[in-house]
Amino acid sequence: MKNYNYKFKYVLIICIVIIVLYLFFCNRAILTYIGMGHFRKHISMRYLKNYILSYGNFAAVAFIIIYSLKPVALVIPTSLLSILAGNIFGPMYAFALSMIGCFFSASLAFFLAHMLGKPFVDKILRGKVFKLDNRIEEHGFLIMFLMRLSFVFPYDPLSYAAGLTKMRYTDFILGTMLGIIPEMLAYSFMGKHLNRPFSVKMLVPIAAMAGVAVTASYIYRRYKKIKTN
Repeated sequence: MKNYNYKFKYVLIICIVIIVLYLFFCNRAILTYIGMGHFRKHISMRYLKNYILSYGNFAAVAFIIIYSLKPVALVIPTSLLSILAGNIFGPMYAFALSMIGCFFSASLAFFLAHMLGKPFVDKILRGKVFKLDNRIEEHGFLIMFLMRLSFVFPYDPLSYAAGLTKMRYTDFILGTMLGIIPEMLAYSFMGKHLNRPFSVKMLVPIAAMAGVAVTASYIYRRYKKIKTN
């Protein structure tokens, strides 16, 4: 229990820092789009790109903050943000930024679900939360790794769902961070060639990501079948 409280305080401090930075950097968005529904209605790839670039030397910081808070603030698809990062920052820098953003966003969703429970998650996801097996804590790392690797499961809803189980945070975050590596790499390279959607350099990452996803999905289904029997 003491160890959990330590982890909770550590993550809480990180979240507070992120929120403070968000309010500092993104006050223009708060003033301009005071209603989140209005913001979502007008959001687009071009708007996000211009908005992030408007911070100049702090563009990378703004990107990480937006990425980190997307589970509760902006509800932007992970794929869109990661592809956009590749377009703005270049593949390798975008990959690093996306991984950092994924770490914070996954941790935030996991602990919010763990602390506030299903009623809160239902409000965030509008009743569309899916349930994971409560026995997932037995093989949490492997299951989370395969689920992330397949990228079939939506990023933030899966983080919330994991937080509603007894899965250990270390298993969750390690499985998440390792499982998303192929996907984040692919998105980063896709972003660089966004203006040439049918080029080889655009299609190769898509094909590679699809191959990894199909393989991971097959292994995950086989694993579930074996455990059921």
